Amino acid sequence: MKSKLQPVVHQTKTQALRDQLLSLIETMDADAKLPTMRQLQDSLGVSPMTLNRALSELEANGMVYRRQGSGTYVSPQAKQMVSSAAANAVGLVYDRALFGTQASPFGSILVDEAARRAQVLKERFSLFLAMRMSENAPVHEDLSDAVLHGRVRGVLYAGARNGAAMQWFAQHKLPVVALSYRECGVPRVRINHAQLIRMGVKTLAAKGCKRIGLWIPVGNGLGRDESGAFPELEAFQSALKKADIEYSSDLVWREKEHSSDVQSDETNQQQGLKAARETFAKNKKNAPDGIVIGDDMMTLGALSFLNKSGIRIGTDLHIATHANKGSDVLSSYEELTLLEIDSAEIARAMFEMLETLLRGEKLTDELVEVKPKLRN
Repeated sequence: MKSKLQPVVHQTKTQALRDQLLSLIETMDADAKLPTMRQLQDSLGVSPMTLNRALSELEANGMVYRRQGSGTYVSPQAKQMVSSAAANAVGLVYDRALFGTQASPFGSILVDEAARRAQVLKERFSLFLAMRMSENAPVHEDLSDAVLHGRVRGVLYAGARNGAAMQWFAQHKLPVVALSYRECGVPRVRINHAQLIRMGVKTLAAKGCKRIGLWIPVGNGLGRDESGAFPELEAFQSALKKADIEYSSDLVWREKEHSSDVQSDETNQQQGLKAARETFAKNKKNAPDGIVIGDDMMTLGALSFLNKSGIRIGTDLHIATHANKGSDVLSSYEELTLLEIDSAEIARAMFEMLETLLRGEKLTDELVEVKPKLRN
């Protein structure tokens, strides 16, 4: 019997080999005989010791049984067990920086919460840190391999929009829920940035600010969409009007550069530093007395310049900024107004939507918005 399996490309760990064998078992009938040990070794490129260890695990879990001198067979209950486990195999794709000084704490918080929730729900959870996109490889080979071999049956996708990847997911009939600010062709969760901006303007106006600016880092998926609409800017203008404060485009960081499709080579922290330098070093006379900032790392970059320049937060300048609940990035700046987003709420919404799709059910809403809360 010729094996249908593909060789194990990466290191021959028992976990990877076991998953390969499970994908084969899923295609076989109860009491069917697996390929011989020699056939499996040759097709998978593994040692007899590793193969025997993987088969012993499967036997202990009731997936296979062995007959001495005859071979290894698929147990009668194996197919049901494989289907049940695979239905709960979830992958989180996160294609932004997760490590290093420039990485937002949001990524690690989201990953930790997703892993915790998967453990509670007894789901198999995998993390994919990169999306390699080309004409021939719309998704990273690790993700492609996991999907094709049944190790991932649903994806939580957090990153920039990628039409080629979404098409690939659709071709493989893979349920996907995205964390995306703009329409991307799949159900999605997003932070309600318009609400964050309105809340920020209201708070700053209450502090007596009369020249309020808006800083959103370029390349975050925010900005003008295909129709030309800029919801965040519209929310800002509306909130200013309600507070009887005049709008000035000069107080909006790179207003003309914002587009939901634009990418930036600068980190959010670098953009914050640059925005503060350009605003307060070159144009002090017309500088804002209040700023709504849509990203905590952008705020951190701005503070590095403002502190050195002797600009007193809470006295010379008021800032209302996005913050991640559970993060200490801005915790030492008591003068800031923090508009918190709960990553646990995002993870919960994404999981609940994906689990509904995995059950073959329709979603009540294909867009869930997570709203900020004012930290007291």
